[in-house]
Amino acid sequence: MKRLLLLPLLPMALLLGCQESTETAVLTMKVSRSDFKVEIPARGELEAKSATPVSVPGGLRGPQSLAWILDNFSEVKAGDVVARLDGRRETLELELEKYDFNKLALDGDIQAEKNLTTAQELVIGRDVTEEELSLSERFFTDDERVYTKIDIIDQMRNKDYLQARLGYFDWGKGSHDAQATAELDLIRLKQKGIQAKIATYQNNLSQMEITAPHDGLFVMQPGWSGALPMAGDMVWSGIPLGTLPDTSVMQAKLWVLESEAVGLAVDKPVVLTLDAYPDKPFTGKVTQVDALAKPKDRDSPVNYFEFTVTLDNTDTQIMLPGRQVQARVSALSEDQVLAVPNQAIFQREGRYWVYVKSADGFIEQTVTPGSRSLNRTVILEGLKEGDVVALTVPRRRAQA
Repeated sequence: MKRLLLLPLLPMALLLGCQESTETAVLTMKVSRSDFKVEIPARGELEAKSATPVSVPGGLRGPQSLAWILDNFSEVKAGDVVARLDGRRETLELELEKYDFNKLALDGDIQAEKNLTTAQELVIGRDVTEEELSLSERFFTDDERVYTKIDIIDQMRNKDYLQARLGYFDWGKGSHDAQATAELDLIRLKQKGIQAKIATYQNNLSQMEITAPHDGLFVMQPGWSGALPMAGDMVWSGIPLGTLPDTSVMQAKLWVLESEAVGLAVDKPVVLTLDAYPDKPFTGKVTQVDALAKPKDRDSPVNYFEFTVTLDNTDTQIMLPGRQVQARVSALSEDQVLAVPNQAIFQREGRYWVYVKSADGFIEQTVTPGSRSLNRTVILEGLKEGDVVALTVPRRRAQA
């Protein structure tokens, strides 16, 4: 008889056991008030707030090869050479242009002699022809008693020929003078072009040494690819090779991953530490943030936001340009708020909800989210302290 009474109770006990195991299988958390802080990790280096650029001279023409550059972070005095450009190509080009200039000068002398010879030939030819014409006119006669008609006709033809030849020499003299002047002008024009090139190469050679404008610490400046300048690089006029920073006022140039930059903005407080002195924190605030994220290295697919931090004070003994720092930016700070993990919030078509545990199981509770970090979200409305929320979607049996 006792066995018969126990049999109807067995299915009910199994059902209750399944409900408990279903509910206990859902990860939950109890909502309580706490401080909500968002800190953004960043890394970077120190740099001077102001610095004098050391650049390739602006008067150079064409690309130049960097032959030598001073070591990074070297102390320099005003006038010290910090970099040298390779002037061998400029020297070769200068010598070739000088050769062409001298060749043109010789061509001009040869042409002038040719012009003089031709002019003299024309003058002599004209003088001789003029003399022959004068004699022809002087002794010409059409008296048939002296000459036959044929002789008289020959004399007339000879006179016409001499007059025509005299006109040719007059035309040739004027034409030759114009042509000779044009040929010499062309040679002089080519020489002017070569003189301009010679002046350019001489000017370039006079600027092969780049010197420090004043005393200071020479700090190399990375190029567009992020690499520091080195011997063999091609450089152009005006490109900065380095700086002479004013180390009395330093700032930090930092990078943060694009995915971790939520809340990064100007005027946010920052706590920084030098890698070399981790036990000496110093403070500052964000003063500039790039509008777009970009890779730190040309071949890297990872994007970073670059931003600048102005320091509250500068310790000139340990704060030197290029020293590596790590920082934490206080992007957000709210006291005693209700916050839940991001995974506990669900949304669709602008509606947000969480699953709140009740006596009958889990129920959907509409909430109004507030500030959000990478892992937590502040709840403005919809929850109260002490509520238990599911961290994953509960099974349907566990939902009321």
